[in-house]
Amino acid sequence: MRTAVSIASLMAASAATAQESLQLPTIDVSGEQAGGYQATQSSLVRLPTAIRDTPQTINVITEKLIQDQGATSVVETLRNVPGITFNAGEGGTQGDNINIRGYTARNDFYRDGVRDPGWYTRDVFSIQQVEVLKGPSSFLFGRGSTGGVVNVTSKLPGERDRVDIEGMASNAPGARVTADFNKVWNENVATRLVVLGTKTGVAGRDGTETKRQGVAPSVAVKLGESTKATLSYLYQHDNNIPDYGIPMLPGSYFGSTVGGPMPVPRNTFYQVLGGPLADYEKVNVNIGTLKLEHEFTNDIKLTNVTRYTDVNRDTRVRGVQFSATNIFNAPVGGVAGYPPQGANLNNYWVANTNHFQNNTINKQLTNQTDLVAKFNTGFLGHTVAAGMELSREQRDHYRTNITGDSRVNLGSPSPYPANPGVLAPTTALTSTEATTTGIYAADQIKIGKYFEILGGLRYDWFRSSQDTWSLQTGTNIATAAPTTLNSNSEFLSYRVGAVFHPTENSSIYYMRGTSANPPAEFVTITNGQQSLDPVQNTTDEVGVKVDVLQQRLSLTGALFRTTQKNAYENLGTNALPNYVAVGTTRVQGFEVGVVGRITREWNVMAGYTYLDSEVVDSITTANIGHRLANTPTNSGSIYTTYDVTDKWTVGGGAFYVGDRYTSVANTFMAPAYWRFDAMTSYQVTKNFTLQLNVYNLANTTNYESLAGAGWVVPGVGRYVSLTGRYQW
Repeated sequence: MRTAVSIASLMAASAATAQESLQLPTIDVSGEQAGGYQATQSSLVRLPTAIRDTPQTINVITEKLIQDQGATSVVETLRNVPGITFNAGEGGTQGDNINIRGYTARNDFYRDGVRDPGWYTRDVFSIQQVEVLKGPSSFLFGRGSTGGVVNVTSKLPGERDRVDIEGMASNAPGARVTADFNKVWNENVATRLVVLGTKTGVAGRDGTETKRQGVAPSVAVKLGESTKATLSYLYQHDNNIPDYGIPMLPGSYFGSTVGGPMPVPRNTFYQVLGGPLADYEKVNVNIGTLKLEHEFTNDIKLTNVTRYTDVNRDTRVRGVQFSATNIFNAPVGGVAGYPPQGANLNNYWVANTNHFQNNTINKQLTNQTDLVAKFNTGFLGHTVAAGMELSREQRDHYRTNITGDSRVNLGSPSPYPANPGVLAPTTALTSTEATTTGIYAADQIKIGKYFEILGGLRYDWFRSSQDTWSLQTGTNIATAAPTTLNSNSEFLSYRVGAVFHPTENSSIYYMRGTSANPPAEFVTITNGQQSLDPVQNTTDEVGVKVDVLQQRLSLTGALFRTTQKNAYENLGTNALPNYVAVGTTRVQGFEVGVVGRITREWNVMAGYTYLDSEVVDSITTANIGHRLANTPTNSGSIYTTYDVTDKWTVGGGAFYVGDRYTSVANTFMAPAYWRFDAMTSYQVTKNFTLQLNVYNLANTTNYESLAGAGWVVPGVGRYVSLTGRYQW
């Protein structure tokens, strides 16, 4: 009898413990949170558990950190997250193009949990915070997410009236103005309006320029005690001069087996600034969203999001990519070939430049439903997330080449060529449509006070169809059969995990998760890939998360291994199938981090990541054992501020990225670099603050973005910005 009573008492106590934890958190991402670098909860509806209790590495860049650093784009915020590197795409950086833990995440950007597929630079004027969820997350997001995903949270109506106006001037040179107005009209209606205007150059780089305007209105309406509707819109317009960067030279020039960036001053600019075919980048982003939320009870919430995205990117750019057959010693008719070791680059010219014009239009209509519920079954406490995604994407792409333009002096290029070349008529349109249907369910089960287990599944149906049309005849002109390319993929993704809580404020976890990259992951299809199975990725991660100093400071550490199988490789032939799935790659390593307040006055965010990457199997046997592209072995960052007084703050940061190869061939390498920043701010009055930021204090040359085709894009040189912030 005593045993039965004891068991019953234990079960009752466990149920009571579970019930205490089974209330859905109230997530405020509207700017009402107290400022700091520490975040305890993701903004994602489908990730309802606290970050400390989630068996996954999650890095959050909060509004406070964005503000202290004076960051203006999502890419700038991601420098705080070790293990992320930046890629240079065709036509310059081509928007936000990153790797996470060695694997591309170009298609793994989300806004409020919905895929954001456009090729553009995401400005932070409309963004509250940035979250990086590392490791495969296909069980929540569908295709992609090999190394992780980036989710940005929009600025939406908050619960109090506020105005925030900022003006910035820099010697980059540049200026920037943002204004943020939140108005609560009554207990049922609130609105928010955020606007942007900026024009700035890039310190240390001649020619490059960003001109951007944006507006983000939103309105939230309570439709009853338990129902809320939020309607929001984002418009961003860019009119820029993009940066194609600096070419690489082979190792022979440097007396080495590995090539590197051309040894020219950082400001050397190989593009065209004048004439009828001057380089440009014009982007129009339109994103409209309707979000409906209904709380059945405090523990059961349904969310439905409908979003339409239209991103139009039009660019013209001249790049200097070359081979031994198109480099010539001056004058014309000289000896062909790469410059020999120690040669004067002013005596070498490049012909057949890669000068072209691209227009890419990305459209997407998505409806996404998420149900989150917390409930008990006996002594087990459940946190369940389930939902469905329906989406239709379209991508139209035009490309036009420019031929016959002047040769370029490698050592001293002119941005005003005597012969601008000829813009050929646009002859073809590549049009692709894709549909996604995905369903998922996950349950994190709390077993008493100390243990939790997690299981999640998602099934995806992904279809893509592509045609290439002649703009003159209106007929399909695909160069190889079949003329219409179709890719149909179905895949199951899962995640399992376990969490142990040695103390109330700590967790030790294990996670195994999978993800899939279908042949048409980026919507478009490369002929020869359409019939291949999805690439399969598996990650194992063991980690620990501890909140200390009265939970003001979060300490994290993780060991992980990601294996990618069936990676595609080109056989180098036009005969189909010219792609085969044989490659296997692996990235393993560890990561440590600290974020929060050491004291009430001292904020810090720091992290270090070690990545051991390897091509395990390949049909190109010479690549076996090589490191993956753009994957540094060591990378780390720290940013910290200290409130000297209630009004005066000082701070700074250091960022390190180790050397990286541009491709798995490991023939070109960008050197490692350090970058140091500093800041100080002073609250002049109750409502007005001045902030001074100094970037790249040592004025080091940092090749931040790499391209596999053999060029690099330098980061900023040293510059200073002064910001005035008025809040009330």
